[in-house]
Amino acid sequence: MTFVFAVLKSIDCADDGSSDELETIPNGDGVIRSHERFSAERGSATRFGFSINRLIQALSLLLCILFVHPTTADVIHLRNGKKLSVERAWEEGDRIRYERNGNIFGFSKELVERIESGPYRPEPRDAVTPSATERQQSVPVEVLDQTLNLGDATGVDDPEVIRDGQLDQNRLTVIGNEFRLQPANAERKLRYQKALRDVIQWQIKRNDLAAALSSMASYQRLDPDNLPANLTLGWLLIKRGQYHQAENVLLKSRVQNNHSAELHYLLGSVYYHQDRNALALRELQQSLDQRYRPEVESLLKKIQQENLAENEFKQAASLHFVVRYEGSETNQALGQGILASLERSFTELENQLNYSPRDSIAVVLYPDEVFQDVTKMPGWVGALNDGKIRFPIKGLTFVDDTVRGILKHELTHSFIRLKTAGNCPLWLNEGLAQYLSGDSSRSFLPLAKQAISQKRFPDLSHLEGPFIEMDADRAAWAYQESLLATEFLIKSYGLSDVQKLLENSGTTGNFVTGLKTALRREYAELQTEFEEYVQRQ
Repeated sequence: MTFVFAVLKSIDCADDGSSDELETIPNGDGVIRSHERFSAERGSATRFGFSINRLIQALSLLLCILFVHPTTADVIHLRNGKKLSVERAWEEGDRIRYERNGNIFGFSKELVERIESGPYRPEPRDAVTPSATERQQSVPVEVLDQTLNLGDATGVDDPEVIRDGQLDQNRLTVIGNEFRLQPANAERKLRYQKALRDVIQWQIKRNDLAAALSSMASYQRLDPDNLPANLTLGWLLIKRGQYHQAENVLLKSRVQNNHSAELHYLLGSVYYHQDRNALALRELQQSLDQRYRPEVESLLKKIQQENLAENEFKQAASLHFVVRYEGSETNQALGQGILASLERSFTELENQLNYSPRDSIAVVLYPDEVFQDVTKMPGWVGALNDGKIRFPIKGLTFVDDTVRGILKHELTHSFIRLKTAGNCPLWLNEGLAQYLSGDSSRSFLPLAKQAISQKRFPDLSHLEGPFIEMDADRAAWAYQESLLATEFLIKSYGLSDVQKLLENSGTTGNFVTGLKTALRREYAELQTEFEEYVQRQ
């Protein structure tokens, strides 16, 4: 999951000493950018320097004077306690429509408590800290049943293919060959099944999902209709982002097992990842009807909230993306521009990461307030990737270079998550997303050198967890160090070796193992090389 935001230092009517410069502040999970509708003009201001900034200051002061006598408009009171000042608001069927900055937006009536007349004061984004806001993350799909049902295994010896925590490949081969010599021998078949079951469980515990998939294929040739086996296979495919294959496996199994709560849960998760929310709700409700699981209820409520907010959204599609948006002509044009930008970035990332996702990627464009309601993110979050790319449009009418960078940053996370099956440390994930979207750590180098000389430079192994849980200063450092580390990897080893590192991390299910096989380095050796690289710059 990634976050992007920017804080604009505005001139307060009571404070004539502040400046009007664009200040970028890192948050908890993503590169820091602004994509206000006037970002192109503000970008020019920072490039052309002081005279433009003075002009902006004068304009800001004029706005302050004008707002001393605010115009009458409407205030929308949302059920979550927030207030939205708009130029005008009106009911239209089961929707509330409103105009703000010349653009028309809307959302479901059920999100609104009341509408009152009041002054129109465009409000700054809420200053909310990550710790003050409850974050709702996508619901993880867990292994539902790691013990495959083998029937009556009485009298079958322990195959002993896992000894002292390691796989005895020779023993597994012997057991498999014995079965193939006498496939009608029930005892040999059962022993081979039990051996494969133990191997699959061991591989899943090691997070070696690619190997577990291969072993599962061998198991299913022996027992293709086994429900726990099909559930485990479906879960493995979901973890690897192979949603269509997971759907096929689960639908085939549902014919004979329509009363399995776990099967309906997994199938609902598949449909949700495919952005087929109506089918997802049906499957999740069937799962709850048969067995209560809090994670199923959580996902069900999450989808219901999204559907409420996106009730009348329109949809457009391209080769690799499906985008949904509030149905105004302006947003339709913006949606098409975002699709074109994403397709361009998709092609670039295919080459840069040597990978191509199989399934379409969902993109949802929200009015700002709806974005915060759906994602439960604080006001400074500028975009979110939780399997779907969620983007607050903030009055945008066109796609500029800043927006293209944000979109490519978010799309990079999708590529990395799928290529590595989720086995990429956050520092490399965020570092690549920043690097490939055009960011540089040049200004961070002096601070990094000083920290190394003072022996206060954080190890990369300490930057594997969520940045969102850090305070702003630590998160800022984590982002910059991640970008610097990624630049070091690419300059020292080349992009092809970084591609191999990602691939090996995915196939082995472990980044440290991927590091050893792709770069022939231990984590500690990589850290030493990284610090030496920084000191040479």
